[in-house]
Amino acid sequence: MSNTKVTKTVFIAQVAEKAGVSQASTEKFLNSMIEVIESNLKNDNPVAITGFGTFKRTTRKARKGINPKTQEKMQIPESTSVNFKPGKTLKEAVSKKKK
Repeated sequence: MSNTKVTKTVFIAQVAEKAGVSQASTEKFLNSMIEVIESNLKNDNPVAITGFGTFKRTTRKARKGINPKTQEKMQIPESTSVNFKPGKTLKEAVSKKKK
């Protein structure tokens, strides 16, 4: 099994070949899709793609922490992140089923 990281360029080439369309149109579509997901997440709207998964904006509360280098106590500010929950179809497709 390969652990090769698939870059955006390689991903675009693979999708274009599978769909039988140009890499330019595939790149335009992918960039548009990313922009739409980002826009919805900025507005706190989850994006659910049936069979693939759901992107959701999450907020981590401020908390106390310790600097590992100095052992000094510090306050970690609130932060916003993106959560992705894979859909059933994607989970089943990548799960390792033992025979």
